[in-house]
Amino acid sequence: MIGVANWVANRFLGVGPGDLLNPEPAQTGLENPARNLREIANEMRVQAIAPDTGEVNYSKLVESQSYARFKTMTRALPSCTKEDLGNRDQQIAFWINLYNALILHGVIHYNISGSMLRDIGFFRRVAYDVGGMRFSADDIEHGVLRGNRRHPYFPFPQFAMNDPRLMMSIEHPDPRIHFALVCGARSCPPISSYGGEDLEQQLDKAAATFINGIGVRHDPDERTLYLSRIFKWYAGDFGGTEDTLRLVESYYDGPGDIKGARVRYLPYDWSVNAA
Repeated sequence: MIGVANWVANRFLGVGPGDLLNPEPAQTGLENPARNLREIANEMRVQAIAPDTGEVNYSKLVESQSYARFKTMTRALPSCTKEDLGNRDQQIAFWINLYNALILHGVIHYNISGSMLRDIGFFRRVAYDVGGMRFSADDIEHGVLRGNRRHPYFPFPQFAMNDPRLMMSIEHPDPRIHFALVCGARSCPPISSYGGEDLEQQLDKAAATFINGIGVRHDPDERTLYLSRIFKWYAGDFGGTEDTLRLVESYYDGPGDIKGARVRYLPYDWSVNAA
């Protein structure tokens, strides 16, 4: 059922199995991408992404050495195995970095401008061959990093139980990944690069940055807490509404006491995060 539903959705959206951003034959002799992806991702961030706003200078990025190096690295992905990715934290860091880089690559490749929703199939269309299997942005987010949960607007888990990609799925996923994944829209969290050796601290920092930035707004006079729609879409990942509020409270350091405030959700700006 899940496989059929995905096939129908992809056919409707014009997405095919050959839609890959690393379609070239796998290149041997390259360094294990899991070992240098964080470094390359950080180089791209430094060279083309504004640290204060998270805006991406795509024109500068496409001309940068780090982007060229990244595209070369993607040719090693088809030969990458789960064992190459390391331990659990290293796997999570790898997939976060790859997702964020895939979105950047996809925006450039498909010349996305205006809104990230201009191509409603974008997050299924942009994909890499990893370990001989096709992983789209949706596959990485919902199938791997969220532990094979369903898309907020799709009734089934991302992968069928007989899908070989399920081997890459992270068990007991960490909901703080939602503060690290950057889908290319202005309402997304700021982009960073992640490593397995200090993932816990990095996800804590990502959560604090988002919650005390664009992700939360508190109006003490109206006793209203405005949350990013990320908290609404993925409430189940955070354990439900009450656990979501407890998580927000644990990181929030803004003015006023947010306990007991009524909750409203902020509009989501899908405009491309271009400088």
